[in-house]
Amino acid sequence: MIRSAILILAVCLTASWAYASGPKSVVEERYKEIQQVISTEKEDAAVQKKVTAVLERFTDFEEFGRLTMKRFWKDLSKKQRALFVSKYRLLIHRSYSKRFKANQKLELSFRGDAEVIGNKALVKTTVLSGKSEAEVDYKLHKKGDSFMAYDIVFDEVSLMRNYRKQFKRIMKKDGFKTLIDKMTKKIEESSSNDIDDP
Repeated sequence: MIRSAILILAVCLTASWAYASGPKSVVEERYKEIQQVISTEKEDAAVQKKVTAVLERFTDFEEFGRLTMKRFWKDLSKKQRALFVSKYRLLIHRSYSKRFKANQKLELSFRGDAEVIGNKALVKTTVLSGKSEAEVDYKLHKKGDSFMAYDIVFDEVSLMRNYRKQFKRIMKKDGFKTLIDKMTKKIEESSSNDIDDP
C-alpha cells in the first residue's frame, strides 16, 4: 500500500517536472523572470544586465555558434571554436537584451502550441513591449533534461541566419582572425566594424 502510494507520487512528480521543462513552459518561465526584472529595476542598464542572465539560462550558445558558422565550423580548432563562441554569446547578449527597457509594459502571448519534431521545437510568441509589438520565435532543442534555444527570430529575422550571412562574407574574404577582431570591435561599440545587429 505504502509502496504503491510512493510510486504514484513519484509518477506525478515526474510528470509535473517533465511538463515544467517543456519548450513552451521554458519560454514562459523565462519571460516571467524578465517581467519581474522590468518591474523592479529602474535603469535600462540594470534591466539589460539581468535579462542577459536570464538569456544565459536557456540558450545553448555552442549550438548557436555551430549552426551560424555552418561549413566553417569543422575547420576550426577546439581553441578557435571556444574563442568564437565566447565572442558570439556577447553579440547575442547585445542583440537580445537591448530590446528591454526599465518600467516598460511587457506582455507575452503564444501563437499556438509548441511545434515539436523529434528533439527540436519551435515556440512562437508575440511580445508587446511598451508601444511596440513584435513576433518573437524561439527555436529550441532538447539538451539534457530541458529545452535550450539555438536561434531567436524577431519579426521573421533570424539572429542565427543574419549573423551567418555576415560571418560568411568576412570568413571568405579575410579569415577567422579578422572575424574575431570585428566581433570584438562590435562588442566594444567601435564605429569601425562590418557587423550589424539584426
